[in-house]
Amino acid sequence: MNSPTATINGITIRNHAQPYEAISAQRPDLSQAGRTVLVCGGSTGIGHAIARNYCIAGASDVIILGRRSDVAEEAASKLNEAYPSTKVTWRTCDLFNRDQAIQLWDDLEKEKTSVDVLIINAVGQPELKSILEQGADRLWQDFENNVHAPLYLVERFYKQPGHKKQKFVVSVSTQDIHRWDSAPQMPGYQLTKNSFATVMQQIARDTPESNMRIISFHPSIVFTEAAKKAGYTEDTLPWTDENIPGGFAVWAASPEAQFLHGRFVWSTWDVNDLASGELRSKIDSDPWLLKVGVKGL
Repeated sequence: MNSPTATINGITIRNHAQPYEAISAQRPDLSQAGRTVLVCGGSTGIGHAIARNYCIAGASDVIILGRRSDVAEEAASKLNEAYPSTKVTWRTCDLFNRDQAIQLWDDLEKEKTSVDVLIINAVGQPELKSILEQGADRLWQDFENNVHAPLYLVERFYKQPGHKKQKFVVSVSTQDIHRWDSAPQMPGYQLTKNSFATVMQQIARDTPESNMRIISFHPSIVFTEAAKKAGYTEDTLPWTDENIPGGFAVWAASPEAQFLHGRFVWSTWDVNDLASGELRSKIDSDPWLLKVGVKGL
């Protein structure tokens, strides 16, 4: 996972497990000044790292969404204390509950709050059974949670009344959309995350980047509180620093990432290597590179 190199379409590039300058949220070129950022699942783990990095990048407002009010409030409070130039607020919302998701966007519209960057970072708990063993109805719940629910967020985000600036959707995806052997015990998760990445890809095809940029990415394996609760330790796996996905999510909403509209990448890949040289040439010339499709065709 955390080897010093990665190979994409036969091209070797650098791979990172620790933060590096190109995705540092302190870089002026990655400034998020004047933007309002909505971070789903921003109370803990990777989502919180993303929220923190947007604060570092100077976002005007960061809105944390979480299901537990006490955790969301504490997370926002700590960020407000650490980054006083950014206004960090929190809201409780179960994004898998359509009524609550509707209320969220209705409230934002009533408050005349326009969101510029949407971080999709929420996933339903999968069933650890084969598809036929769990059955169609249980599998469809995964589609509701991992496709229907986030798609509704993107739809409302895109259709915000009066929002005329460019929008940015940064979707936290997973390697499981293409590494089908990485988590065979939860096929519903793999299938629905793949499906949502495809949905984002198709929306990007039909939406000019200048209107709304869409990038999906694998955050790598991060030692979060959830990992601790699952029984993992710091020595269990070669963990990636949380500021890799955190910083990458900021970079994805910067001018430097324009060329990745509609594509899927790993947060650990060196962005300078992605943005230049032979790999960049292949990305520019091949509209299907780093997208969901059928291997070999």
